[in-house]
Amino acid sequence: MPRRALITFAALAALLSCVGCIVTTSTYGAKVREVEALRDAYASSNRETSRLAGEVEALSKQVAGQKAALQELSSRADACEEGRTREKRESGERDRELAELLKKTRTKEEPAARSAPE
Repeated sequence: MPRRALITFAALAALLSCVGCIVTTSTYGAKVREVEALRDAYASSNRETSRLAGEVEALSKQVAGQKAALQELSSRADACEEGRTREKRESGERDRELAELLKKTRTKEEPAARSAPE
């Protein structure tokens, strides 16, 4: 009987080891599928990162161009403001000169008008 018990025990052990292999194989298959899914997600993430990096670079160039254009417009606005200020100052000077000339003309005309026979 010990021999028969030993054979039964060996058969039972072999059966249990196969069940363990089946579970292990299915677990391994699930892990392989999970790894493949993660690998695909990682590759997709890398593609998206590359695409976004290109987009950031393009936007950075666009921002640099906008900054240069803004600087140019700012310089032109400053130049216009300086010109306007200069013209305003010159106009004020001309107005003062004109007022002085009118004043001198009136003072010259007044004595002539007083001395003229009425």
